[in-house]
Amino acid sequence: MRTSRPGRPAPFRALRLRNYRLFFTGQILSLIGTSTQNTAVAWIVLRQDDSALSLGLIVALQFTPLLLLGAWAGAIADRSDKPRVLQLTNAIAALIALATAVLVSSGHHSTPLLAVMALLSGCAGAFETPAVQSMAAELVPEADLPSAVGLNGAIMTSSRMVGTAVAGVLIATIGAPACLYLNAASFLAVLVAMQLLRREETFAVERAAGGRGQIRKGLRYALGEREVRLPLTALAVIGTLALNQPVTTPLLARITFQTGPALFATFGSAAAAGALLGTLTAASRRRADAALIYRAALLFGVAALAVAFAPEPALVVPLLALTSFAAATYVASTSTRLQRVADPAFRARVVALYAILFFGSTPVGSVIVGAISQAWNPRVAIGFGGAVTIVTGLVMMRLTAGSDGTDPESAGTDTGADIVAK
Repeated sequence: MRTSRPGRPAPFRALRLRNYRLFFTGQILSLIGTSTQNTAVAWIVLRQDDSALSLGLIVALQFTPLLLLGAWAGAIADRSDKPRVLQLTNAIAALIALATAVLVSSGHHSTPLLAVMALLSGCAGAFETPAVQSMAAELVPEADLPSAVGLNGAIMTSSRMVGTAVAGVLIATIGAPACLYLNAASFLAVLVAMQLLRREETFAVERAAGGRGQIRKGLRYALGEREVRLPLTALAVIGTLALNQPVTTPLLARITFQTGPALFATFGSAAAAGALLGTLTAASRRRADAALIYRAALLFGVAALAVAFAPEPALVVPLLALTSFAAATYVASTSTRLQRVADPAFRARVVALYAILFFGSTPVGSVIVGAISQAWNPRVAIGFGGAVTIVTGLVMMRLTAGSDGTDPESAGTDTGADIVAK
């Protein structure tokens, strides 16, 4: 088994492998395009409806399929050829994105129509997400898994923020339809990357057996293992009530500060910088112990409260960077720890549960945040999420106070299954 070369900067060590470089490039280009479209759609909805609740419902519909189908999709990913899954789902997503772009550019952009297209896009994403999130274990050796998972987090969080900034510029200069065409083209990056993978250089992992009951087995495993159950529980709470930047950021710019896409782009750029730094910080660590995860959650909660009380946009910008840094560190560290301690035979199903809670909690959270923002102000929604995050972090630190936080890498030759069994 190959190991990392000494002296290579820790956060980027997975990038020395050609297959992972292809995966990384395809994903980051595709997800920047997706985030650009999501931002443009949010802006269109706010301009024509001026309703925080409408925006919350649009975002909710996009992630509802993952909430409903994610466990099934994870079971499929555990026993399927993941590159083929990604090629199929991205080809379908590209067609949906192109159809959305054509409709919007021709003047058909009512909120119900955009809601239908968001739901269709979410169906493709529901089957793509578990395969994407669990594929790192097939592209890098065990020693480089923290780097790969951390960089996956960097892809996920920074592309969302970078896409927001790109959308702000495009909306202000060309118009919202340009964002949608950009997204349709971006899926080609994944199709090309998966086609160029060298299969002989992938790392074999144990695949789940077929048959009925695989979803129940995955749920039973996740609920029965404390090292898996506690991080997932924390993510369920924080993901639902605090990780709602696709809703809160445009609302903060549009409703709280009553400004246009220029400030929105500035908010997105600041958040992107913070998110990138946070995920690289998580990727640079050899261990993702419980203490790191919940310290990051506490910092995230405190920073979110500061954003809620900041009186001027000039103060919000650096606070958004800090908030995104802490949120990205928390999310990437949680993902790393789950993939390190999970039994390889259940890894995709555990990752699917993680994705359900991270993305799938958005349907519930978006409606809650949208309703709170509509009734009072986006500040109240952000502050509420920050307070809940602080409480959750404190509770989880208490529950894990007696744990030694052992990871496979620090435990000699233990396997993921050995760690779970301890």
